[in-house]
Formats: sequence, structure tokens, C-alpha cells
Amino acid sequence: MIIDGHVHIGPAQFLQIDADAPTLIDIADRVGIDLLFVTHVTALFYDMREGNDALGSELTRYGDRLLGYVTIPNHRLGRTACDEIRRCVEIYGMRGVKMYSHPESPITEASSTAILATAAELKLPVLGHFTPSECDVLMARVPEVRIIMAHMAGQPYAFGNWHLAVEVAGRHPNLYLDTGTSQIDSGMLEHAVEVLGPERILFGTDTPLLDPWVQRAKVEGAEFEPGAKLLILGGNMARLLGL
Repeated sequence: MIIDGHVHIGPAQFLQIDADAPTLIDIADRVGIDLLFVTHVTALFYDMREGNDALGSELTRYGDRLLGYVTIPNHRLGRTACDEIRRCVEIYGMRGVKMYSHPESPITEASSTAILATAAELKLPVLGHFTPSECDVLMARVPEVRIIMAHMAGQPYAFGNWHLAVEVAGRHPNLYLDTGTSQIDSGMLEHAVEVLGPERILFGTDTPLLDPWVQRAKVEGAEFEPGAKLLILGGNMARLLGL
């Protein structure tokens, strides 16, 4: 089974994307992906509850192909965010949490701790747009939470430093790296597998922002054994979610 752990659904004008469930499932069928773990961009950038409810509606119709992240746009929502996580798990059966960090409101602020603790209590992985240094702090603070470092540090305010992402992940057994990035540096995934083993690398495409064909080819073309590729492409996420 191939599980894409990093997908966006819904409209975002400034990102110039608008993908509904049928569109994403059609893409997945063509690329050969079985399950899509999705974040609703309305919750991420506009209105948390409206976006999470919109995703919940899609999950009721396409639950055989979609898994849902409860999206928290800002950790400063504190207890409101914790209540939203519980609500979306109870009503819609969402399986993870998606959070952003911004330079003007970094995720390392104390208000993020309760949210991460709630995710850990409910055994929900947290896909985070976090830097390696931020992950280092968060994992030390809530070591039982399972954090997926989105893009493996391949984002602007992490400066694309995937070497540091691997180094930090080496210090924290519950920190995972997401392959969904526009970086195609030679040896990137090979280095991560050599240092961490394949069990903590998770396949993601960032569809529809990035080309899922390229993201799959990046894993399948890497120079490590086929068994490791199967873990990365779906086995690891299936294990995390108890599928």
C-alpha cells in the first residue's frame, strides 16, 4: 500500500490551488497511490473550524481513500485548538494533526505544548511545517509526541538544511522526516536512510503544490534496497496509524 502523507485539499487563492476530493483521487489513481492523508487549506490559512468541517464532510464520502489531519493554523489558539482536535477525532475520525510555525509566532512558544500533548495522548502524528531546530526543542519538551518534519527542512526558513534535519532526527526516536519537498539533492534520501534507517522516513508529495510523479520517482529511484522503499512509501505510515 502506498500512502501519501502530505496532501492539500480545498482552495487557496494565493497558492493558486483548488483541488477537491475527486480531483485528488484521480491524481492518486494515475500515480498509483492508495491513501491520501489530507489537510484542508481553508483551516490552514482562513478559518480553522470551517476548513476542518469541510474536510470532515469529504471524509464521510471518500473515507476509503482519504485520511484527515485536524488542521491547527496557529498554536496560540491554545485550549481552543486542543478542543478542536478532540472534536474532529470524535466526529470525523481524523487521524493526525497539521500545524504551521511562522517566524513571527514560532512553534517553540509555550502555548504549543498543550496541543502537542493532546496529540500524543490521542496517538495522533503531528505533521509540522517546522525547522529542525524547532523540532529539537519540541521533542525535548514532549518526547512522546510523534512529529513529522514536513519537507525534511526543504522550506525557506529552514534554509533547506536537510543535513540538519537528519542530525536532529537522530537525537529523537519519535521524530520522522517527510520526503515531500522540491529539493532533489543527490544522496539526500540515501543519507537519511543510512543515518536513521528507513523506518522514520515517510512518503509525501505536497500535492497539488508539487508534482506527485517526481516525488514518487525520488523515492523509487533512490539507491537503497526495495524493502526500505516499501516502508517509506507506505509501510511506515500504516504502522504509525495502526492500519
